[in-house]
Amino acid sequence: MLEEKLHAWESALSSFRLPEWENLPELELYMDQVVLLMSRYLSFPPPFSGEEKEDKVITASIVNNYVRMKIMPAPVKKKYSRVHLAYLLVICSLKQCLSIASIQKLMPVGLEEDEVRRFYTHFTQQYAGVTGMFARYVEDALPGTGAEGLPVSTAVAANLAKSLTEYLLTAPEAPEE
Repeated sequence: MLEEKLHAWESALSSFRLPEWENLPELELYMDQVVLLMSRYLSFPPPFSGEEKEDKVITASIVNNYVRMKIMPAPVKKKYSRVHLAYLLVICSLKQCLSIASIQKLMPVGLEEDEVRRFYTHFTQQYAGVTGMFARYVEDALPGTGAEGLPVSTAVAANLAKSLTEYLLTAPEAPEE
């Protein structure tokens, strides 16, 4: 039964992709449109996310908080562009495992649109690559840990990944040679 569940999860994982920059709307959107679009982009199929969640992925107040905390740029005349959508996709993708303070350290602020496009494209490429790597990890770990040991193994991997991320964000930068 657990193996069937894992296969459904792997299938959902392999089909999920963050939208590419070119697929983000070129037209500027109002808040309600942004919330609806982000909910669509970030709603994982149930085998991937677990159970259906009652909580909304994103709300207008959450977006306003990100702007107020200066994690993302403010809207222009109450409209949100591709840049804003890219910021929101990155923030929402990371907030499940990182604190807002850690996300702030990862997010570049005050960039031109072309620089945000490059940052976002790099992020989505890394996201896709790590997704594939993690699916292979689960597939490889199953024979060694067994179905009962896999939840513990993946929880430990998540903890180690979070610890490494926080360490890298707080470690002093090495001097350039």
